[in-house]
Amino acid sequence: PRACRSGSLPWRLVRQRPTPCGPRGPRASRAAVAHRLGAMARFRAVRALLAAALLARGAALAAPEPLHPLSWSEAYARADATLAKMTETLLQVGGFCQRQEFVSGLLLQKRGLTAGGSPYYGAAGYFLYYDPHCDGKPSSRGRWVIHYRQPDLERATDLDGDGQCSRDIQYESEDKGQPPMGVHGWSMQCGHGADMERRSLTLHDVPQGEKLTLLKGVGWEHPLGGWFNLRKWWYVGNTAAIPRLGLPSLNMQDAAAGFRTNFEEVVGSVTVWPSLLAMGATWDPPLVKAFGEAMGREFASKGANGILGPSVNVHRVARNGRNFEYMSGEDPYLGSRLAPAYVEGVQSQGVFAVVKHWVFNQQETNRNSESSVVDDKTAWELYYPPFQAAVDAGVSAVMCSYNRVDGEYACSNKKQLSVLHDQMGFKGFVQSDWWATHEQSLAKGLDQEMPGNRINEDTGNFFEPGNLLKEDQDVIDSATRRVLAVMYKMHLDKTTKCAPPHCKEWFLKNVSTPEHVALARSAAARSVVLLKNEGRLLPLEAESVRRIAIIGAAADAPPFSTHGRGQGQGDWATGDYYSGGGSGHLEGEVVTPFHGLSRKAAQHGFEVTYSLSDDVREAVRVAKSADVAIVVAGTTSGESRDRKNLSLDGDADRLIDAVAKVRRTIVLAEAPGAVLMPWRSAVESILIMFLGGQETGNAWADVIFG
Repeated sequence: PRACRSGSLPWRLVRQRPTPCGPRGPRASRAAVAHRLGAMARFRAVRALLAAALLARGAALAAPEPLHPLSWSEAYARADATLAKMTETLLQVGGFCQRQEFVSGLLLQKRGLTAGGSPYYGAAGYFLYYDPHCDGKPSSRGRWVIHYRQPDLERATDLDGDGQCSRDIQYESEDKGQPPMGVHGWSMQCGHGADMERRSLTLHDVPQGEKLTLLKGVGWEHPLGGWFNLRKWWYVGNTAAIPRLGLPSLNMQDAAAGFRTNFEEVVGSVTVWPSLLAMGATWDPPLVKAFGEAMGREFASKGANGILGPSVNVHRVARNGRNFEYMSGEDPYLGSRLAPAYVEGVQSQGVFAVVKHWVFNQQETNRNSESSVVDDKTAWELYYPPFQAAVDAGVSAVMCSYNRVDGEYACSNKKQLSVLHDQMGFKGFVQSDWWATHEQSLAKGLDQEMPGNRINEDTGNFFEPGNLLKEDQDVIDSATRRVLAVMYKMHLDKTTKCAPPHCKEWFLKNVSTPEHVALARSAAARSVVLLKNEGRLLPLEAESVRRIAIIGAAADAPPFSTHGRGQGQGDWATGDYYSGGGSGHLEGEVVTPFHGLSRKAAQHGFEVTYSLSDDVREAVRVAKSADVAIVVAGTTSGESRDRKNLSLDGDADRLIDAVAKVRRTIVLAEAPGAVLMPWRSAVESILIMFLGGQETGNAWADVIFG
């Protein structure tokens, strides 16, 4: 009835009996129960929006209002003016060494003169300068030094102030006015604790170097053929700042559903939000926009100016290891409604969004080799709509994917990259997924290679300056313009807080707030899908149920920790029941289902018994002592590999079946996508949550108890 949606009736539906909407209690009609659940859901949505509004008001009082994005035409006008000034020749350092602090292929900008009158160069945390006496002693010879600390320009000798020469990458020379151009043997340590040895380095001038700086990432170093290694206090994606032109670094961070906790010190300082698939399950654009705004604030407060999301690929392969990251689920229309809300929310906070993964990236195990074959009609009807919607909302960048399309890698597929600009009207820049380039494809529509280094002879570092300079001038200028336009559209030249490696203080800031936690809880609750509710069992009420049993190892499962050791340490693709694995994994303090349910049960007057394992005999014993059994079961997945099957983990199916034979049973499933439920006819109620983040337990409690 219309009267049931007025005033504060959602509260009365919980607290009073009877109401105009029908009786409460065990004999309530299906319609009454459905209406009550709907009313509570509407109340939770309103509460989430109010929390977001209060948070926005508080943020407005505490910090300047984010600048409104420029129009694309205004942004490109500024980009053209800057492009005309990008005439400087930069100095490229080329070579190879295992030492973590050494960059191969970096473009160094001339910064000024040292106290001794020698030029010094720098970019992205590396500096080249002449030191007459690197240990401060007159007996040491002058040498050119590459160091990861800026020289003290007021010192005449020992410019790094460490009183020694042994740690420097160095070349002895009497010429303090000109670095040793060409190929020379430099002394360096190749590996921690290794002895100094001579390695060949090449220094040479690169015309238009400032333009090329924007087209290639920095911040990742490792030996050729080795594993991944992100430098400390760098973002997942970075470009070097160009101070001469007032251009900031691009500080881009994973993931699409929260600030990635890949450094141990960051754990606990950000909100572990529900996955994007969970956000998709809310079917709620205003809620997704509020989520985008809150997440954008967290990224901005961490010093990031770009977020590597949203992920919007429409599900095709049910076992896809990254389905939990994809907000569209199986529905292109859903994705096309939620993608704009996400983009607008994030970008309203001065953080640019990168929609991904373009295109047809539907599986993980063979993502680097498989070829997706999709006809144009199917592409436009099923797979393009969420991307088109993001473009229409003004998304700043697109990330191309690892897979091939019609036999060509997505990041060098001229047809698919031209669809973005020529048919969708995309105005921003296209960047590669990390190590997804296989050729120098600037002319085919790829504007920026990430992360900028090489992992083998066939992958990465194709945007090395020597390769880029072989392209036509118009191609180089077009790619540079697109990156510049995003910088100006989002006012990054005015709002960027730091440039790596000088971002530690921003990484360490605690950016989660009580309002964010409340929003995460509300979003997780709104994401729950009720699949079955026979016998009018839910929501649980003390009048009909006195004692509940909470059963299953998943009910109190700890979150998985990467311990901040980077992608190459341990099994980085492992997920948990709160956050999937890989680049999208977030770590923090979580409320487990057991703690959330037992706490709220006590508040509502229920007795609680439990068995927090998958031991079937113990579970049956505990279930028999209760009026209702709540079995929590889960599975998870991660990037780079698909799920082996669609079953719940462990012995969950046998556990559920055994418990259902002795007591009325509610199953709470936590999963990264589709799951098999062979016991579905044996239980009374089934609910599913698609990896709900840190507030998982509280969200379950809000739904189960009303």
